[in-house]
Amino acid sequence: MDALPTEIHQVPRLFLLSPSTYGEHRMYRLKYDGNGLLTKSKHAIVSQFKSIGSYYEHDFVFCNLFGFRRGDVDDGRSFVLVNPLKGEVLMLPTTSDLQVPPNSSYCNDTYSMGFDNMTNTYKIVRVSRHLKEDHQTMVAAEVLVLGTSSWQELPSAPPCYPSCAVATSTHGAVHWLVSRDHTSSSVHILSFDFKNEEFYWTPHPLALKKKPNLLDSVHLLNFRGSLALVDVSSSNIEIWVLVLKNYDDKKKHEWVLNYKIYMHKYPLRLGTFVSGVFDFGEWEHGIYFHEQNNRCRRIILFVDLTHRSMKSVLLKDRQTRMTIHSCTDNIISLKNYGDLVEEEEEWHSKVIL
Repeated sequence: MDALPTEIHQVPRLFLLSPSTYGEHRMYRLKYDGNGLLTKSKHAIVSQFKSIGSYYEHDFVFCNLFGFRRGDVDDGRSFVLVNPLKGEVLMLPTTSDLQVPPNSSYCNDTYSMGFDNMTNTYKIVRVSRHLKEDHQTMVAAEVLVLGTSSWQELPSAPPCYPSCAVATSTHGAVHWLVSRDHTSSSVHILSFDFKNEEFYWTPHPLALKKKPNLLDSVHLLNFRGSLALVDVSSSNIEIWVLVLKNYDDKKKHEWVLNYKIYMHKYPLRLGTFVSGVFDFGEWEHGIYFHEQNNRCRRIILFVDLTHRSMKSVLLKDRQTRMTIHSCTDNIISLKNYGDLVEEEEEWHSKVIL
């Protein structure tokens, strides 16, 4: 079995994911020097990453693995894991014991991955939303143990579907920011425990409960191995970290305000572009996030928590859909969990290391 994820903080690696209109995904190594210089590797690690007749969308990052789901679930529910450090591609099984009523249709799926330290297994959770003929929405969830051949339906469905939410995995659980009543002021954290295979609510800091438009300005990320909440609802940046006093007693979790960056000291004002902030991540000395203005230029803002400063880097590429992601050196080799996709099969995957 691969080396298991540890709680020891590791220096994140940065990758640029650049999809094209033809369904190809290219991934490049990135290096940031801390002074505004972001360099991209000359060659893509994975190029021409696509399947014949299908388009795959990026869904999550877990350790060193990138997950991609099929863009149109009506054509199938296939999902692939990619290890860009070794150029491995693994297609997950499609067999499932979830019986969908004949009067419903697929609407959407979202995935995330975690580690169950009780059984020493990696698991992937899939939350599905189906629309019935009476326009009622049904939500279900399934779990796949990596290396097995079938998805298993969970007996208890999640309380809601994490629509348009990016999953964040930490400490054997995954978390989504959701709005239960579809208003930006009603924000909750939906969590899933991989060990107990159950959903639960994680309360966010009390200090944020009275702030408006939280869905636009609050973001989750894995920060130094812990669940963190970044608030950019004002001209400052606040980073709250969830402290686990007792892993099995969720009532003893506590949010601590670790950092508060007063942005009036710097020329960049968060309040001027907060509606365009998205895709947070971690780099060696802090956090980064994307900003996109009205001209669709892509700016990456790197916050240095050591020196309490922020610098912006403009991605000059015309490709507006490219995103930066961080992963760790936990090398999970996909060849240990199934037959890898070969180039002569349905997939075209040219790897340049």
